[in-house]
Amino acid sequence: MTKTAKRARSVICTTVSFLMSLTVTFTMLCTALSLTALNPAFAVQTALRSQYSEHLTAELKEEFISFGSACNIDAAFFDGIFTDVITPEVIDRDTEKVLREFYAGSVQEKRDTAALEDALYSRLQSYAEGKNFSLTDEVNENLRDIAAELCEVYNAYVSVFSMSVFKTASRLLAKYRPFGWYAAAAGAAGFCVCAVILRLYFQKKKNYLRYFIYAFSAAALMLLLAPAAALILNIGGNINISNASLYDFATGMINGVLIVSAASAAIPAAVTALLAFVRQRAVKTNH
Repeated sequence: MTKTAKRARSVICTTVSFLMSLTVTFTMLCTALSLTALNPAFAVQTALRSQYSEHLTAELKEEFISFGSACNIDAAFFDGIFTDVITPEVIDRDTEKVLREFYAGSVQEKRDTAALEDALYSRLQSYAEGKNFSLTDEVNENLRDIAAELCEVYNAYVSVFSMSVFKTASRLLAKYRPFGWYAAAAGAAGFCVCAVILRLYFQKKKNYLRYFIYAFSAAALMLLLAPAAALILNIGGNINISNASLYDFATGMINGVLIVSAASAAIPAAVTALLAFVRQRAVKTNH
């Protein structure tokens, strides 16, 4: 083979190796996104791992006390409510339902809070009796209205992802979520094409494996550097959300995606090490 032909082959193989590194990176990123941001189970676990329910409990209690003060209800009354009726476990359960509905594209603006309303109504009746009120029809009707209003507040906070503004996003997410895996498969197919091209250019293993090593090592660097930089710069913590509960959830999702993306660099890095070992033996045996 002439020097010109060798130079042309080197340029072509280097280009194909670069394209291979992009396909590996693309495949790993699409897989990471499918397992994290596009996965309802990941969103649920993020809510459970973060302080979402604890912050939401505090925010709800503040709203309940504010509403109760307008109805001449002592703030101490709500201590029992947020100990026995509305607990972080209850909020976690309802949040999981809302998130799974959001990912399924079936958000509900109005949730069934009949059981919560009955529990609040019963507590309000006991509170009124303790204040020496007679439970007349008018009083009971007022207490029922208060319980219903408190449930509206609860629903507004816990079902934030069921708001009408999220309906379009929910439908789009449900419709296009599977395409994350399709894109990963397309990237894998592109990798196979590049691998075949490189293999056909060389007979000896030591020669084509060199370009494989270039591709996987470059992919490992690309997968690691950007997410690591984002984590170091605390990109997730710089978002502007006033609610502590939503802030914790959003930062947890962003950082979780970045961590998984950075961790995915370990796979091409391990493949690089394995290929380097195989090529070293091939060089020794001239294969």
